[in-house]
Amino acid sequence: MKNAVSIQMKNEEEHIVSVVIHVRPDNLPTVILAMDGIEGVERVANDGLGKEVVLISAPTAKKVMQRIEEIQAYKGVLNVAMIAHHAETTDALDEEIELSSLIMNQGESSTESTAPQES
Repeated sequence: MKNAVSIQMKNEEEHIVSVVIHVRPDNLPTVILAMDGIEGVERVANDGLGKEVVLISAPTAKKVMQRIEEIQAYKGVLNVAMIAHHAETTDALDEEIELSSLIMNQGESSTESTAPQES
């Protein structure tokens, strides 16, 4: 078509994944150092014995999987298990969230009912 107009929608997403990583304790310092160098990887919890909870953030599911595969390839990594995966448009992530008056009113009424009554 001569007069056709091509419209490209900008649909940028952010994928946020949580994983549990099990590492041999003797390899843990090296693996932690390596993970700290990966863009979009954040260690959020550990048991000090070789289990780490990590958040991975990337613009595509493919990039998330590449980061998981990179971690799996480290010496001493026994397992990487994906726990949760959430994808959201970057516009939605930038929106401010307002609490509804219903939620705020519920909070006020619950504190009032638990306060001691004067006789």
